[in-house]
Amino acid sequence: MNPVTRYVKEVEKNLSGMRRIQTSAKIYKVLSIKVDGLEAKLGREPTDAEMEALLAEFGAPADVAASYSAMGAPMHDLVERYLAAVRRRLPEKQAKDIAAELRDGIAGKIEAKEEALGHAASADDVAAILKEFGHPVVVASRYSGRDYLIGPNLYPWFWDAQRVGVGLVFALVMVITAVKALKSERAMAMVITGIGGAIEAAIWMFGVITVVFIVMERTRTDVRIARGWNPKALPQDHIRKPRPLFDTLFALAFDTIFILWWIKVVDFPNDIPGRGNSMELHFAEAWASMHTPILALALLMAAVHVSDIVHPAWSRLRSAVSILGHVGGIAVLWVLGRSGPLVSVTAATEESTRAAELAGSINAVFGYSLAIVGLFWAIGIGVEVWRQVKAMRPTSPHAGVAA
Repeated sequence: MNPVTRYVKEVEKNLSGMRRIQTSAKIYKVLSIKVDGLEAKLGREPTDAEMEALLAEFGAPADVAASYSAMGAPMHDLVERYLAAVRRRLPEKQAKDIAAELRDGIAGKIEAKEEALGHAASADDVAAILKEFGHPVVVASRYSGRDYLIGPNLYPWFWDAQRVGVGLVFALVMVITAVKALKSERAMAMVITGIGGAIEAAIWMFGVITVVFIVMERTRTDVRIARGWNPKALPQDHIRKPRPLFDTLFALAFDTIFILWWIKVVDFPNDIPGRGNSMELHFAEAWASMHTPILALALLMAAVHVSDIVHPAWSRLRSAVSILGHVGGIAVLWVLGRSGPLVSVTAATEESTRAAELAGSINAVFGYSLAIVGLFWAIGIGVEVWRQVKAMRPTSPHAGVAA
């Protein structure tokens, strides 16, 4: 048997997983190049002793297998993260074909690099190749077929900035309007005025961002961005699809209103219409004992939603914070669930029986609601733990981009 073939067979015994055959073929190719180089240097075929010396210099089969396995994981993870970052910015109908074309191009560059190096490409080598291809935003923009008012290297960021800036300003103005309307006797007029103010603020923000990007274009900021980006900092887009801006803004607006109500900046009416007399809904003392933990969890979730606006792609840190928030939330639900009635209803004497029945119904609804919320949070913990595990595993070079 050919010494190189025998050597590769020994290496293959120490490889595992679906990429075993592909990796051993790559090692065989690298060794063949080395043998050809040795033959050219000697001017003849190497002797068995010279072949053994070359193979010994290449490394022990177990060490080579470990080295190639370690290099392959970050390499393919970087490529998949890069392709995911490009793909989510492409038109849906073209994304799959374009991503496949890019994958082939990148794979060709990596193979050429490995042939030149004589060994497997490291994560740094792959990062340098990806940097030559260009930033994902810029690469995606080349396939979008748009006409640009701002240079093609900045245009994709222009609309991302507009969506974030305009959406955030509009949402903040509407939250402020909602708070004012709750305290006003002319709530509808306040809402109508607030919508006009939100539109005006959004137009103003659009203009400011446009001016900023024009200045960036004139000062060649796109060139500095292209030089400074690092492929290793690419987000884990293939772990979880980035959250839509509208969903995040809606969640943040809800967080803001809840926090303002929880700290008693905003008051909601607690009157329940009765027959002739009004009834009032009151929270039990159990809620007061959980005031600080609930406020802390609300602030934590608001911070996560703000982070989603600035950087919508999945990250390990945000996932860990989400897990922590869900665990804390389940603990709060557990305490509340064991505290007895969570609300009471007070009413005039003639409606005391109806008030007691209504309180029982509301407490039953609260109990079921807390159980359902706890179940969803437990599922959320499981999903985020799975994503954390998935992010630790090397990604197959032929795998598609996960949602």
